[in-house]
Amino acid sequence: MSIAPLSPLRRPMHRVEHAESAVLLTSRSLMLIALYYAVGLWGYVFTPDPYGIPLVWPATGIGLAFTYLYGYRMLPALGIATALILWQFTDDGMPLAEAAGVVLATMTGVGLGAWALRRFGFSPRFERLRDVLILLLVGALAASGLAATAGAWAMAVTVEELSFSDTWWLCWVADLMGLLLVTPALIAWLAPGGRHLDSGLPMIVLLTASLIGVSALVYSGLLETGLAMPLSYAVFPLIMLAALRCPIQITASLMLIVGAIALSGTGWGLGPFADVGLEQSLLSLNAQLALLVLTGLVLAALRNERESAEARGRQHLDDLARAGRLSTLGELSASLAHELNQPLCALTSYASASRRLLERQRFEELRDALAQLDSNAHRAADTIRQVRAAAVGKTPREVAIAPGDLITPVLDLLDPELRRRRVRIDVDLGRSLPRIVVAPVQIEQVLVNLLRNAMDAVETRLDGIIRISARNLGAALEITVTDNGPGIPEEHLATLFDPFATWKSGGTGLGLSISRSLVEAHGGQLTATNLEDGGARFRFTLPLEVPDARS
Repeated sequence: MSIAPLSPLRRPMHRVEHAESAVLLTSRSLMLIALYYAVGLWGYVFTPDPYGIPLVWPATGIGLAFTYLYGYRMLPALGIATALILWQFTDDGMPLAEAAGVVLATMTGVGLGAWALRRFGFSPRFERLRDVLILLLVGALAASGLAATAGAWAMAVTVEELSFSDTWWLCWVADLMGLLLVTPALIAWLAPGGRHLDSGLPMIVLLTASLIGVSALVYSGLLETGLAMPLSYAVFPLIMLAALRCPIQITASLMLIVGAIALSGTGWGLGPFADVGLEQSLLSLNAQLALLVLTGLVLAALRNERESAEARGRQHLDDLARAGRLSTLGELSASLAHELNQPLCALTSYASASRRLLERQRFEELRDALAQLDSNAHRAADTIRQVRAAAVGKTPREVAIAPGDLITPVLDLLDPELRRRRVRIDVDLGRSLPRIVVAPVQIEQVLVNLLRNAMDAVETRLDGIIRISARNLGAALEITVTDNGPGIPEEHLATLFDPFATWKSGGTGLGLSISRSLVEAHGGQLTATNLEDGGARFRFTLPLEVPDARS
């Protein structure tokens, strides 16, 4: 058996994809090296310390952002960038062992930090308050902690005047501050889907101009320290406004701009923090910038949480509305199927009877059967129209009708089933009953439902009987349907009229629920009780015609 060679069309495609991946990896690696070198250069240029300890070190933050976004394939580029910085800016060169230790510790800290961000579900869009806490802890414990340890160890080994503990503290603060300034902006802009801005351009331009103007004035050296120091806090409300009104990309970028201006000015010996010495400058300025960054990130995260909660609330309301529509549709379908069942069964019975009568040439009886066919077809059509009208919110047309004219068509409709089941029915309509104001098809549905339930109850009895009566209560007409069946189970009386509540095999539990709704829609009441000697009684009331109100 021979194996077909790989399709010539697939081999070039794999090569193209591999080539594109290699080009993308190379471009990202070069970008990482360039940015790392640039911020390293910036950090060393603005370093007032004679031993080369900078006020801020954003390089670790750049490495963390790239490794988190693009994977651990960025670590070799990070190692190259770190080695390049050590070679370029370390006086007299750093011993090979110490340099290798710094490179390895930096790569390990950044790799561990990127793993922790992914492991704990960090969101680059700062959608939750916990994202700010995760970045702060990961930066402090993993990325900055290991990088500061390596840097302090290398400085202590290289320079005898420096102790590891003092140097580590300065390196850690500088590393963490740089990470907080740079990493949020890089991650927010480079993350997939992070470039969609939902804020107006005028607001962004106004905030950017205001922050640059205030920061440049504070760190220009034109103001006295007593005035420049309090004015340096004027950026806080502007950053807060940006966090509440602008996307995270803009907020993080504005904080980076403010930090760059403040650190550059202080490095040049300008601004309110320049005259208090390295350690005090570092602690005071970085404390202020740290508070600024945390304020912006926390407010942005809280804003995103609020918007997410509102979106979830709107989605929940939409889901509830959709579920309500589906529920209504289901009830409507079940109601339609339930109410059409009886006229369709009657149509089938009369159609079969008509065929037999036609075969026997009993034309007089055939005429009556065809009339019943026509009547039940119209009844089915009226039922569909009523349900459709109810679905669109239309009020059915009510007419004044005599109780006998309402009950007789129902008995004619059920006559084939009464005969088939051998159920006897007694009718007592009294004398001189007033007319009632109803939608006839709806009340006929109520009567059909009650009579069919009564037939189900007495079907197994040899002496099964149903009684239907009507009497004038003065303000309304009461119609009663009574049977001598087993009655209603006591445990089901409380939920008898609830939708889908049934104890009968094959029942839908909709008939009585629909009946009660139709009676109540007419201003009446439908109740059910058990009789002392067995059986059940259903009563419902209907409004009487009021001539003066309808004249």
